[in-house]
Amino acid sequence: MLRTFSSEMIRFRRTGLIGAGIMTAFTVLVTTLTFVGFDESAGPGPGGGRALPGATDLAAADGLMAGLASAATMIGIVALALFATSVARDYERGTIRQLLVGEPRRALVLGGKILALLATVVAGVIVSAIIGVGAAFALAPVAGISTPAWTTGAAVSAAISTTLNVMVATVVWGLAGAVLAMVTRSASAAITVGIGYLLVGEQLLTLVWDTSSDWLVSGTLATFTSGGTAAVSYGQSAILLALYAAAFTATTFVLFQRRDITD
Repeated sequence: MLRTFSSEMIRFRRTGLIGAGIMTAFTVLVTTLTFVGFDESAGPGPGGGRALPGATDLAAADGLMAGLASAATMIGIVALALFATSVARDYERGTIRQLLVGEPRRALVLGGKILALLATVVAGVIVSAIIGVGAAFALAPVAGISTPAWTTGAAVSAAISTTLNVMVATVVWGLAGAVLAMVTRSASAAITVGIGYLLVGEQLLTLVWDTSSDWLVSGTLATFTSGGTAAVSYGQSAILLALYAAAFTATTFVLFQRRDITD
């Protein structure tokens, strides 16, 4: 698996760098919009989602990472696209045959690929967090935000917690992209279906099942990154995400093991 991992890191380095760059760009963009366009009187976002931060929120210890937290969904979409592209590309280009000739044990081939993708998105989130922190400090004077609370131990703890939460959510987004790519064997189809369902489909389900957002994938991701809600605690959302991640991973491996590569 180590050999496959190293090979995938080399093959995927250009796409991975582009993906990490897009994650960082989204984080900087959202951080800029958060600090420049904040509204002290702003309430919950559309659909009752994450509340828009005001000056008091931004000046708090966890305000330093407000941009990264708000950009979590866009970062997740990038991860979904990266996983889907990497998994489906070998089928679209026919290189899956060559990979299995070199390493006939399918689980090791897919395992090495998934590990390489995980390393890529984790690194992308870490870089995004670091750049986001720098952007927040640079924008705070412009927005008139007080920053003493950002240099406390509580701020460091909040920064680590937020980064880890976004990282976990991003991994789940990526695994969703992997299973969709394995089912469709098309990067474009997997990305379209994934984004369409997670961003639009689940919102439509709430019209007929108003509590569905508490338990379905997209809603659980939002709940987890925001630290829980009144309906679903942080711990419950973490358990749900672990179950979703396990289901996505197991399905991806089973399909790869059992389906003919020429289907």
